[in-house]
Amino acid sequence: MSQPGPTPPPPLASDYTTYGVPQIPAGQQYGDGQYPGQFGASQQFPAPPQKSFLTTWLLSLFLGGLGVDRFYLGKIGTGIAKLLTAGGLGVWSLVDLIITLAGKQTDKNRQPLAGYRQHKVLAIVVSAVLVVGGMVIGMVSGAVAALAIQSAATSPIISAAPVTNEPAAAANSSEAPASAEATAGEDRPLLDAQTLAGTGDDIKTVDLKGLPAVVTLTCSACKGNTVLETNGAEMLLVNTVGGYTGSHLVDTSTGSPTTEFSISADAAWTLKIEDVDTIATSAGKASGHGDKVLYWDAPGTKAAITNKGAGNFLVEGFGSEIPELAVNKIGAYSGTVQLTPGFVQVKSEGDWTITAK
Repeated sequence: MSQPGPTPPPPLASDYTTYGVPQIPAGQQYGDGQYPGQFGASQQFPAPPQKSFLTTWLLSLFLGGLGVDRFYLGKIGTGIAKLLTAGGLGVWSLVDLIITLAGKQTDKNRQPLAGYRQHKVLAIVVSAVLVVGGMVIGMVSGAVAALAIQSAATSPIISAAPVTNEPAAAANSSEAPASAEATAGEDRPLLDAQTLAGTGDDIKTVDLKGLPAVVTLTCSACKGNTVLETNGAEMLLVNTVGGYTGSHLVDTSTGSPTTEFSISADAAWTLKIEDVDTIATSAGKASGHGDKVLYWDAPGTKAAITNKGAGNFLVEGFGSEIPELAVNKIGAYSGTVQLTPGFVQVKSEGDWTITAK
């Protein structure tokens, strides 16, 4: 009879678990964004959401100078730098806008912006319109402001009516003797008349004694470009082609005085310089051809003006404290405008009329 041996241990149950030891499925490990799930399955951390291209573009376009677009993208350091430098004086803001429109802008994690393909055409068109339009508006506003400042600083000094006894003034039925107010100009010194002459291009030095004057350029035989310039405030008086005869006001304000006349011509010419008191007075109606200076003595401040010339037509009045640009058109013109009584400069390439209303 055999002897009983040692009792074998009970078999291990199939659901036996070793406590305290994590069970990792074969082929999987910690790290690289993986971790064991509830049932041992591998999972990844979710990627951060993409920033919106539309939002980035709008912030760059309207608030780029404050660095708001870079703050939105999570680029805090460069956003602060952009804010403190006012968008790099505008250059940085423009560069960021271009990069965004080109689809090269990314967030702090270097992820591309969402929605670029859907909105890029609209963004490019709107940006171009706003940027170019802003530049044009800025230039126009600057020019208008400069003209306003200049007008305010250089008020006209030829406000008194001229005194004239020239026979030609009485012979013209459309011209009347100067009004009683003309005596206001008798106390001031008068500019002596002088005539300069030459052939071809030349520069003439003059002394107008700080007084306003009327100059008449005549070059009947000219065939090429004919130009009359001054170094005073009026600068370019004549720029035409062919024969020319016309008169212009100079030193009408307290701006830069004229000391030189520059003439460009291809034939013999004359330049007559006279005091403004020699200008004929027109009452009720005036007419002429080409460039001319007149004294407008009308009962009101409205005038009906016509022009039959093909080029630039300009009517500028000096009767008020600030010069009035009554008409500035190209080609034929007919209309009623405000024109304060006083000296008037007309520039035309044809026949024109001015009638009081």
